[in-house]
Amino acid sequence: MTLLVAVLLWLLLLALAAHLLRRLPGLPGLVIAVGMALLLGFLWRIPTEGELMVMGRTIDLTRSNTFLGFTLLLDISARAPVFLLVCWGGIFALAAGWTGADRVLFPSIPLILAALIIALSSMPVLWAPLWLLVAAILMAFPAQGASPRLARAALRILLIPTLAFPFFLFAAWALGQVDLAVREHELWVTAWRGLVVGLALLLTPVPLHSWITGLGEHAPPFAAGFLVGVWQITAYALVRRILLAYPTVAEYADPALWLPWLAVIHLLWAAVLGLGSHRLGQWWGYLLLWDYGAAFLLWSLSGEFGNEALVWLLLARPLVLVLVAGSLQALGRRFGANASFNEVHGAFERLPFASVGLAVGGLFLLGWPLGALFPVRMAVVRLAEASQPATFLWVMLALLLMTLTAVRMLRTLGQPLADTSLLREAPHLAWLIAPLLLIGFLLSIHPDLLDPITFTLSNWLAQSP
Repeated sequence: MTLLVAVLLWLLLLALAAHLLRRLPGLPGLVIAVGMALLLGFLWRIPTEGELMVMGRTIDLTRSNTFLGFTLLLDISARAPVFLLVCWGGIFALAAGWTGADRVLFPSIPLILAALIIALSSMPVLWAPLWLLVAAILMAFPAQGASPRLARAALRILLIPTLAFPFFLFAAWALGQVDLAVREHELWVTAWRGLVVGLALLLTPVPLHSWITGLGEHAPPFAAGFLVGVWQITAYALVRRILLAYPTVAEYADPALWLPWLAVIHLLWAAVLGLGSHRLGQWWGYLLLWDYGAAFLLWSLSGEFGNEALVWLLLARPLVLVLVAGSLQALGRRFGANASFNEVHGAFERLPFASVGLAVGGLFLLGWPLGALFPVRMAVVRLAEASQPATFLWVMLALLLMTLTAVRMLRTLGQPLADTSLLREAPHLAWLIAPLLLIGFLLSIHPDLLDPITFTLSNWLAQSP
């Protein structure tokens, strides 16, 4: 048995257990969280090569699998993003189970992670978008949820992998024929340009970002945050791997030039349109888009030297996202899904923890002090100021506009109570919001708490596939 097969079997077992227990409140999320924690411990302790015995079965850490003619290998460099994906799955499952989130999410988490892990294990890497298409189909289920809602978000998830796959398919065919560079030079050049287009599509450029904002507006809050986050982790790992495997890409379009501006456009688009949002879901969608662009901005400014910072960000980000998602879910149950700003007046009086989690969590996601992401967001601003002054100005403008949207949200929640019959929030919500705020505060003043994990994952990521 290979490492990939062992991981996939465990995820399928968790999905089955969560499906069977899906109608029991809280239990599916707990089962998924415990299962993910055990998988994290397993991935952390196993050696980088050789064999090991698990429950009487021998697991070969360096052997590959062949499936339908495709070669799959979960090597040491892919183990870092897999660790991050499993970490996100455990955190979101635990928080969603605690707050009673949509039951479709729980069995979907292991299945989505399984498809993304197969994509990360694909060899050659240009075939990975095929498995991303499978993952996108699975992602449509939690995006739609168990309650009736518009299918817009679920359908838009399919947009990016569907558009990107033909470019990667053509590039894989053309670049696999070495003599094509001599026989059909123009076709060879077209293949490289197609690969550049495919890479750009994987990073969800504006205006193809609508699946992110659509998730925020129409999907359950926890599903939206989870799906955007795990997609970005996978896209980052795959794009990075392709750039290392095919350095000739830089001759046709230098990522150091176009990647920062792609990220800045994400930030500006989210900031400008977020300022005009008038519903909670719209605001959540533009906040997710802003956060998505901010992560890629860090990578684009720091390059390979910023792997540790980006890994740290991806470890801390789910804590802030579940803070906002849990608060949105609580407010949605009182005021209706995707309620307008005018409908949530008085939320601070009857739902204080949900209101604090939403407004303060939004500020913390932007990188304001005392929040978990403050150290990395400050590092991004300093990098932009030192290396690209024009980028720095646009980033500060986007940050200012998004801060205004968060302040506007804060003022809206603090308006006088309009409905005196509004019920108070469930007491158990405080046991989610308060610990997350405390953990975020500790990480903001002691970011080195995550250093042991960050260093190890960065070392795994730096090893050649």
